[in-house]
Amino acid sequence: MRADLPPNLQPHHKQTETHRQRRAEESLQHSEDIFRLLVETIRDYAIFVLDPKGQVASWNAGAERIKGYAAGEIIGKHFSVFYPPEVAKSGWPEHELKMAAAEGRFEDEGWRLRKDGSRFWASVVITALREDNGSLRGFAKITRDLSARRRAEQALRETEERYRLLVEGVKDHAIFLLDPTGHVLTWNAGAERINGYKASEIVGQHFSKFYPQEAVRTNWPAHELEVAAQTGQFEDENWRVRKDGSSFWSSVMITALRDAQGKLYGFSKVTRDMTERRELEQRLRELSGRLLRVQDEERRRIARELHESLSQELSAMKMMLESTLLQGALEPAAKDSLEEALQLGDRVLQGVRSLSYLLHPPLLDDAGLVPALQWYADGVSKRSNINVNLEIRPPKFPRLASEIETSIFRIVQEALTNVYRHSGSKTADVVLEQSAGRACVRIRDYGKGIPPDVQSKLSAAAGVGLGGMRERTRQCGGELSISRCEPGTAIEAWFPAQPRPASGPA
Repeated sequence: MRADLPPNLQPHHKQTETHRQRRAEESLQHSEDIFRLLVETIRDYAIFVLDPKGQVASWNAGAERIKGYAAGEIIGKHFSVFYPPEVAKSGWPEHELKMAAAEGRFEDEGWRLRKDGSRFWASVVITALREDNGSLRGFAKITRDLSARRRAEQALRETEERYRLLVEGVKDHAIFLLDPTGHVLTWNAGAERINGYKASEIVGQHFSKFYPQEAVRTNWPAHELEVAAQTGQFEDENWRVRKDGSSFWSSVMITALRDAQGKLYGFSKVTRDMTERRELEQRLRELSGRLLRVQDEERRRIARELHESLSQELSAMKMMLESTLLQGALEPAAKDSLEEALQLGDRVLQGVRSLSYLLHPPLLDDAGLVPALQWYADGVSKRSNINVNLEIRPPKFPRLASEIETSIFRIVQEALTNVYRHSGSKTADVVLEQSAGRACVRIRDYGKGIPPDVQSKLSAAAGVGLGGMRERTRQCGGELSISRCEPGTAIEAWFPAQPRPASGPA
C-alpha cells in the first residue's frame, strides 16, 4: 500500500481487506458485549473471574443474589471470604486454585458463606484461564446454590434410614426384598426369627428354599412372582418351611417394585407366621362342628319326645273325649264344651306333630333329602301362601352323607323362613342339583332383597341365621355365597357329593 495516497485512492483489494478486518473486529466486540451481558444478567449462577492470586476481578447478578455482596463490596477481595473460617484456615481455597491450575478444572460441593454469615450448600466449578502462550491469566468460578436439593436429599436419606430401621426392627413379620429372578437381597430380624436363617446364610439364595418340596416341584414360587409382576401383587396363605425343616402356616404378600419407567426392580415380600391363628381357627371349627352336631341331636331328641310322648298323650286324651261324647246323656252345654275341647285338642295335636317334624323330619333319616325337601316345600306353600318351586336335578337324586343332607335341609329351612319373614316375595325357587362330583342347593326369592350395607355384615356373620348356614357349609367342606339380585336375594351352597356310607340308614 502506498503511504502517500489517501484511503479512497488506495487499490481496491487493499480497501476490501481493511473493511473485512474492521467488520471482524466489530463482530468480535459485539460478541464480547453479548457474552458480558449474558454473564452479568444470569441470576441462578454466581459467575465471576478471579485473578491468578484468587482476588475477585468480576461479579455478576447471580453472584450478588447468591452470596449477598454487591460488586463494589467484593471486587478486589480474596475469594476465601466465601468459605467457613475452619475451611479457609485449612488452606482449602488455595488448594482448589492449585488443582484447577494443574488439571485445568476443579469441581467440588461444600458449605459456603453469604455476606450475612449464613451458610449454603454450593456446587463449585473452577476453570483455569490461560493465554495462547499458556500463561495463567486467572480463573473462572461458577457457583450454584444447591441448599434446597441437599435438604431434599437429606430428608430422603433420613426417611430411608427410618424405614430401614423400622423394617430391620420388625420381629413379627419377615420383610425382605427379592431381585427380579427371586433371589434374596435384604433380610430383617423378623425374617430371621420366622424362617430361621441369618442374613449371611440366605442373602443371595433363591426364595424357593422357604417352600415345601411339592410346591417347588410344581414351580409354585415362580408362579407367585409371575402373578405379582403381572398384577402388581400376590397374596396367599399356605405352608412354608423353616431352616430346620419344620413347617409353619404363613400369610404371604408379594409386591412388584417398579421404577418410574415401569422397569421391574424386584419384589418386596412380607411373611407372617399364622400357625397359632390357624390352630385356633381349627379348634373353633371343631368346637362349632360339635355344637352343630349337639344341636341336631337335641332337635332329634325333642322331636322324638314330642312325637312319641306328648303327641301320643294328646291322642289318648282325644280318644277319651271322643268316647265320652259317644256315650251320650250329656247336657247340651256340656256336649258343646266337649266338642270344643276335642277341636282344641286336635289343633294342639297337629301343632305338636308339625313342630316335631320341623325340628327334625323323620323323612330326612328314613327316605332321604329329596322327600324331606318336597314335604317341607309343600308345607311352606300351604302355611305362608308363598309359591315354592322345587326342582331336583337329576330327578333320581342319589343319597348323600347324613351330615350333608342335614346341612342342605337346614339351609333351605332357614332361607325360606327368611323369605317369609323379611323379603315380601310371593315366590321362591329352590334348586337341588348334583354335577361334577359336587352337590349344590340354590334358593332365590323375588322380594326387596338384602341392603348392600347389611349384606356385607351378614356375609361375615357367625352363629345363627346366615352365619349358621355358612358354618354348616364350611363344616362339610363346602362353600356358601349370598348375592343381591334384581329383584331379591340368591343363596347358593356347594358341597362335596359324598355318598351315604353303606352302613348308614337307608
